[in-house]
Amino acid sequence: MKNQIEVLSSSNREEDRTGTTTKVLVNTFDALEPEALKALEGKLDLVGVGPLVPSSFLSVTQYPITTFNTTTNSASGDYMTWLDSQPTSSIVYVSFGTIAEVSRRQKEEVGKALVSSGRPFLWTLRKEAEKAEEEEGAEVARWREEMEVEWCSQVDVLSHGAVGCFLTHCGWNSTLESMCLGVPTVGFPQFSDQETNAKLVEDVWRTGVRVTIVSENDGGGGGAVVEEGEIRRCLDLVMGDGEVGEEVRRNARKWKELARSAVGEEGGTSYVNLKAFVDEITS
Repeated sequence: MKNQIEVLSSSNREEDRTGTTTKVLVNTFDALEPEALKALEGKLDLVGVGPLVPSSFLSVTQYPITTFNTTTNSASGDYMTWLDSQPTSSIVYVSFGTIAEVSRRQKEEVGKALVSSGRPFLWTLRKEAEKAEEEEGAEVARWREEMEVEWCSQVDVLSHGAVGCFLTHCGWNSTLESMCLGVPTVGFPQFSDQETNAKLVEDVWRTGVRVTIVSENDGGGGGAVVEEGEIRRCLDLVMGDGEVGEEVRRNARKWKELARSAVGEEGGTSYVNLKAFVDEITS
């Protein structure tokens, strides 16, 4: 990131001679990250044009949404129907993105926490071709009986009223989507910016909590492991009736409305920013 900023800053110095400024369109909105957007003033002009979520999910008017089943697993095509059958805010949605490789031991700990919580869950989990399912053990088999899919439309799932919590790796897209759709989170960061995103969610925006690593090794050379009890603790905090649960749900609703306002045609900051950019480059 530092190298990218330096390259853009160098370009900006060249453009200063011609009276132009380098603009970087950023997937965020002014109310969410005012300090970050101003941090590079004088070097770069960061322009918030987000959240980059399909407009139908942010509109007060509800449009019909089509979901697409891209897997051969018959259960995958049924996940939205299954969600329709669940009580409001009862489901834990679990996804660690498409890049991170979660160790077998870690998946077992997550699975045990989900089962012991007693809450229904939807987990997007890539199958490992090199490991036969029957080798995974009795505990893993137990949580495979729940709704597990290899892929799902995340914005469709997060916008469903049955979803009450998102157990997420805190990638930026997932962080922003959950915020825009009003879903509290349990942060489970893996690498890169995910640690920062998880900290912002818990300490600044206060729409969720993050797990704490209490075991430094998974026993198989795979690094640190978050154990069942810690995952369960965080799920109970977010989905429970205590002060933390009430606060994160309240803040999730607040940020959902602010995200909608940002892209609104009636003076929304991201709408205004993008329109000004388009007007500038087309004038």
